[in-house]
Amino acid sequence: MNNNLSIIGAGAWGSALSIALADNFDTIYLHTHTQKEVNALQPRHPALGVDYASNIDLTFDLSRVQDTRSILIAVPSYGFTTTLKALQPLLTDKQSVAWATKGFDTDGQCFLHESFESVLDKHPSCVISGPSFAVEVANHKPSALTVASKDEKTRDYWAQALHTKTLRAYTNDDVTGVEVGGSVKNILAIAAGIASGLGYGANTQAALITRGLAEMVRLGVALGANSATFNGLSGLGDLVLTCSDDLSRNRRFGKELANNKSVERALNNINATVEGLNTLKLVLSIAKKHQIEMPICEQVNQVIQGRITPTEAVNHLMSRAQIDE
Repeated sequence: MNNNLSIIGAGAWGSALSIALADNFDTIYLHTHTQKEVNALQPRHPALGVDYASNIDLTFDLSRVQDTRSILIAVPSYGFTTTLKALQPLLTDKQSVAWATKGFDTDGQCFLHESFESVLDKHPSCVISGPSFAVEVANHKPSALTVASKDEKTRDYWAQALHTKTLRAYTNDDVTGVEVGGSVKNILAIAAGIASGLGYGANTQAALITRGLAEMVRLGVALGANSATFNGLSGLGDLVLTCSDDLSRNRRFGKELANNKSVERALNNINATVEGLNTLKLVLSIAKKHQIEMPICEQVNQVIQGRITPTEAVNHLMSRAQIDE
């Protein structure tokens, strides 16, 4: 079979992956929705500052996936299931499919791997996650990712496909844990942004990351994940990155909220998908169902709902009853 790759989604992340992986494939089809988007993205994605390689073919023709051995989905979580359904009649069971989308399926109220398996049941599910800002990946700054699949052949294939001089992938069989880490960290990054916007310092950030990790682990283990997964790239690694740097749109969104911006105005100022906002209600619903305490995530929700101010949220967290670590 040919050595072509289709990347579905030409946003910053999909575009960055196409640039980073250009030397690994003969042709990379980078899929957009319309010809207008194709024209707007050439010769480079506006957020990345790097030209697309000559073997990257920007296209809005989804049928080109039939000319590829591998398909990598990089759309926002809210478009994940719609994308799967569009791909389903075009794929064969000989093609390998993975996704680099982070979040939950808010429409289906489930994990992305559950949506994937319900639509593309002939293909082993495979999620790619980890601490990776798109602009750094596109500019070939060393980065590491996690490839998770229950199928050893599938995860080994994608780990090799993602291996470049500046990109390294580690394998894992804990799909649930990797997905929980990639979702919850975005909510915690909003909290970190709120704290930063209020003028709090490194002590606060360290506390939020550490206690946020505890929330992530509690939820993940309750859902069947391996606790060790959260010590790795898709857990602690991604959490530290997303909470610590303003390249994180979730962190920037939190800073906007701290400056008394409404959710709508904050989103307009960010002008990008804020996955933590998209998945917050579902994560809290799952936590409530499993009787898991997630106080930081809950306070983020209270702020977003307009029930309390960012300062009141921090005060509430600091005044909670003392417990063992």
